Amino acid sequence: MRTAAGARRTSTETGTALPADARTGPRTIPRPDRPADLRDSVLAGRRAARRAADVLAHAGCTVDEWLVLDALRGLPGSMMSELRAATVTDKATLGRRVDALVTRALVYREVDAFDRRVVRVHLSSRGRDVLSGLDARLAQHEQADHPRDQ
Repeated sequence: MRTAAGARRTSTETGTALPADARTGPRTIPRPDRPADLRDSVLAGRRAARRAADVLAHAGCTVDEWLVLDALRGLPGSMMSELRAATVTDKATLGRRVDALVTRALVYREVDAFDRRVVRVHLSSRGRDVLSGLDARLAQHEQADHPRDQ
């Protein structure tokens, strides 16, 4: 990386990782201007999402689809805006995920009885069954990763 004057920036200035050490693993340069707790939380979230994605992929589901199914369990008959807030997913991605779930008959759309402009998304009975199976797989994987002390 170069500065405006064309000089090469050091890894200290860019905050990039140093080469891995065979005994200690990858090292990173400490950055006092970044909150460590936030960084650790973000990295832990990424690791958890990656593990969940691996487990869900074996069941033919994505993390986003699982989040939609799980949200619908707690918020039956949700509008898309409610699902967006519950899953922290952008509008286009959510639309694609709901379309995929409708195609697989895991959810269905229904026009609101009181306001025909509103479309609500519901978890189907098949979707409930699939979600129960996904929950069991995730719980089993979580127990294998973090066995409780007996």
